[in-house]
Amino acid sequence: MALALIALLLVEVLLLVRWAPFFFGTGLALFNQRIAASPAELAQLSLGGLEHDLPDEKWMRLVFHALPDGSVAFRESYAPHFWGRYFPLLRGQLVVDKRRREVRVIGRCSWFALVFTAMLLPIVLVRPMAWPMVVFLLVFYMGYYIQRRRYAGVVEAVRARLRSEFPRRFIDQ
Repeated sequence: MALALIALLLVEVLLLVRWAPFFFGTGLALFNQRIAASPAELAQLSLGGLEHDLPDEKWMRLVFHALPDGSVAFRESYAPHFWGRYFPLLRGQLVVDKRRREVRVIGRCSWFALVFTAMLLPIVLVRPMAWPMVVFLLVFYMGYYIQRRRYAGVVEAVRARLRSEFPRRFIDQ
């Protein structure tokens, strides 16, 4: 069982690093924010360079990559970083839907976190001595909470681009 979890984690990291389009487009959506936009706003919207519109944080920086279907995938950078670390639970995708006149920011759950959580609860029920492992659920929740806030920053950056305004961090400086 432990080897299967390690293999799943390695496969997931490989898919993230390779920017696999099917991986970013499928999965359990934990974060789904819709941003309404007029056809004119959607026509002038450019999602390239969005990572420069996000504020610098103590956490790993977000990196963006255009996918073949026209959407934009994003995730945490794997560059060396020595400040804030958390377990990355979500991978993101920006989808421009011209028919519905909206931009969606979707955060999908990590396969590893989902499978680990599903396996952890029966283990704790069968083996009560394993209850300290429930701490991992708290770690996952804290990671989700941090990423939800960071994804809200992506939503604000997209809104600023739709309004053709500079992000707030450039106005304040």
